[in-house]
Amino acid sequence: MRMFLCNLMLIQIVKNMSEKSLWVTSLAIFLLAIATTQIYSVKAVATRNFTLYGAYPQGWGSTATNITSPGPTIVVEQGDTVNMTLTSHDSRPHQFWVIYTNGSSNPQSGDPLSPQFTGTVNYSFAATNTTGTYEYQCYIHGHPMYGYMKVVPTGTIPEFQPMIMLSLLVAGTIVAALAYKRKEKA
Repeated sequence: MRMFLCNLMLIQIVKNMSEKSLWVTSLAIFLLAIATTQIYSVKAVATRNFTLYGAYPQGWGSTATNITSPGPTIVVEQGDTVNMTLTSHDSRPHQFWVIYTNGSSNPQSGDPLSPQFTGTVNYSFAATNTTGTYEYQCYIHGHPMYGYMKVVPTGTIPEFQPMIMLSLLVAGTIVAALAYKRKEKA
């Protein structure tokens, strides 16, 4: 509702501007959007939040009602902080483990390994800087409690960029006002 009211106010302001002012304002907003995109493309490490419910032998799910084997694919960027909310849906002990070392049957140094849990636990770790697809599983139960974590290059996952969205909204309103003014002249 607030966005609608702001848009109505913006339309009133734009209607009172000259055509030359509208073109200059449109160009400035377009350049601002481009500059903002360039600033955001060099971004810092992000924090990604995920929730997994585990049950043996069903697997993992992002909710208690969609537990499958394999579980949901987790997608993060290199070096991201990964916050996991892990819940044992069957009240059995579980332990979330990401296998960075192929063929390993036990956690290696650097492999994320949560504490054992029978309820809900929060667990954070840093994603590896090496892109690729890694298996995660319950260290206690192994398969069928597994899924995949994809580590993609930094800057791959689109982020919500409020300045760009605002710039596009304003630019769109100005273009609409220009079209309206031209229609009035004709």
